[in-house]
Amino acid sequence: MIEEIKKAVHDAALGNQKIAMFHFQILKNAAAMENVNTETFCREIGVPDTYKTEFNKMLSLSRVMRQQGVRLV
Repeated sequence: MIEEIKKAVHDAALGNQKIAMFHFQILKNAAAMENVNTETFCREIGVPDTYKTEFNKMLSLSRVMRQQGVRLV
């Protein structure tokens, strides 16, 4: 999963969509990412430390969406 996310994020950078793809990937894989170390994850996919905040925001958003009955299909 990490390699797939890394590829998607870096490919999206070519179209100036890196942060949007990062957000999408975290939301899409949120259930599997709940116990992932944010710092390690960002290092492994090759994004700056500033993305740690974005990672945590997307996990929080995913929790709110689940609580509100919203699902990504």
